[in-house]
Amino acid sequence: MRTRIVHWFRNQRIQTKIIAIYLPLVFIPLLTLGIFSYQINTASSINKTKKNVQDESRLITTRIDTILSNAESFANVSMLELNKEEKLKLKQKGDQLNSDPVDYELLRAIENRLDFAKMIFPEVESALFIDRAENVYSTNSNMQYGTEKGLRSEIYRDVNKSNGKPIWFPMENRDYWVTHTEEPILTIGKKILDTETLEPLGILLVNIKEETLSSVYRSIGPLQPNGYYIIDEQGTIISSQNKSEMLQPMEEMSRVDVMSQESMMEEIPGPDGHNILLSSVGFSKMNWKLINEISVRELTRDTRQVSQIILMIGGICLILAVLGAIMLSRSIGNPIMQLSKQMKRIREENIDQPIDVRTNDEIGILGSGLNVMLGRINDLLVKVKDEQKKKREYELALIQNQIKPHFFYNTLDLIYVLCKSGESETAGKATKSLADYYRVALSNGQEIITIREEIRNVNSYLSIQRTRYSDLFDFQIKIQDDMMDYAIPKLTLQPLVENSIYHGLKEKGSFGHIQIEGVKKDDVLELIVKDDGIGFSPNLLKQMHRKRSEERGSFGLSSVDERIKLYYGERYGTRIHSEPGEGSEVIVVIPLTTRGDLQDV
Repeated sequence: MRTRIVHWFRNQRIQTKIIAIYLPLVFIPLLTLGIFSYQINTASSINKTKKNVQDESRLITTRIDTILSNAESFANVSMLELNKEEKLKLKQKGDQLNSDPVDYELLRAIENRLDFAKMIFPEVESALFIDRAENVYSTNSNMQYGTEKGLRSEIYRDVNKSNGKPIWFPMENRDYWVTHTEEPILTIGKKILDTETLEPLGILLVNIKEETLSSVYRSIGPLQPNGYYIIDEQGTIISSQNKSEMLQPMEEMSRVDVMSQESMMEEIPGPDGHNILLSSVGFSKMNWKLINEISVRELTRDTRQVSQIILMIGGICLILAVLGAIMLSRSIGNPIMQLSKQMKRIREENIDQPIDVRTNDEIGILGSGLNVMLGRINDLLVKVKDEQKKKREYELALIQNQIKPHFFYNTLDLIYVLCKSGESETAGKATKSLADYYRVALSNGQEIITIREEIRNVNSYLSIQRTRYSDLFDFQIKIQDDMMDYAIPKLTLQPLVENSIYHGLKEKGSFGHIQIEGVKKDDVLELIVKDDGIGFSPNLLKQMHRKRSEERGSFGLSSVDERIKLYYGERYGTRIHSEPGEGSEVIVVIPLTTRGDLQDV
């Protein structure tokens, strides 16, 4: 049999030989590639999804546990605040319990204390306090409705019977003691005791909207047909991206597997006959479970499309191979095969060695062009690695600059001194400025913020520094409202004003001024920081124009310039104008963009 095949092959024309050899070489690898790529990519997609779901679930449960803990902290803080109201304590004694009319001064005082606690814990949607005389104090007037029904409810009765420990009540829709009756509410109740006599002062109810919980996992990833949702220990859905599922029981088939295990990650049959990837993670002291459902069919849709494209390309290549084998001779076929081998090497990302070009025909021209392209790619890779290294260095320096422990400690010392001196109002303003400064400086990890937020950050910083150095400088900010919503890298202006204070005004020896202005010019925005300090010496001005900071890891003027160039390009950055003894002017030039136009890279 083998002899016959060899004899037949020897007697065929060159085109037939090329077809006989070339067809299996094209068809079989492409078919194998299509099959194995589908299987490998499917397994890889599922494994990556499992890992992502585990990481996301851990993040979600941590955030939700934080929300619940903050609600309990709200109740504890409120108890301490309410104990400061001596009139409330006196009102609970003797015959004054039911005889006194409504004390509007006490009403405002208690509601102000609840509002203060609510500012500290923004996760809390609303709060309500009922004293022993059944007077109601709330953070929202809508919560007053349904009080008679609330006083007869199990919530009121259970909290009154408690010993002061917080009691969590299940997610539900209520028509009393809520701001919106149509929205599901999670409630924690706490009996408020007099911290000195342990006598009851009343009960406190704290409400958390369901949206506060669902917003956590809604921000994690794209909205999916099923996605994340939370069930309680009875299997009822208490939080979901799909509002039609709210307070409905979980599907029976899935509930059996979920309720029997602390955590799970399995493929199970779905209601439509297709498998779903079901994950479950238990968390919180209320035995909740975070569930995620992902359709395996949807998960592998791109993989199937890629496999179909591979098979389609394989079919096209097969036809072209037949036509090419008929048209081409060995003299053309061999160079093509050689070039194909080189391309396979390139496809495997081995681009350091150039292609061996031996001919001057079209194949040789193509090989030479590829060599030029490979050289440019290598240059681009080196450039990208260098830029990424720069960006990591500046990001590290930015993180260090955000923390600024010396600034933080100095500000705390300032607040302490103000408090000891009886200047509580000034201490309060300094504390608020410090909180605003770090709120904007940290920005939930965002690198790009609006100019409004940047100006708020600079204003907080300057307010603190002016309190510290009241006899040193004052400042003025002139930014028009139509500029406030443009985007800017975080902490762009703060290093500039810090430089003005410490290297310009402190060395001046007399009172100085700082002014921040904004000007729009065509498609760019110029932010100008001026001071009338000692200015820069010529040598120091040269150093400021260098590409790198002198100290590795520092975050100064040159770093701000380099960071802006990394984000926007060489056209933008900072310009410094200064005369020794007359002050300095630093101009930040950035394009007119919004935060949505930029993505962190």
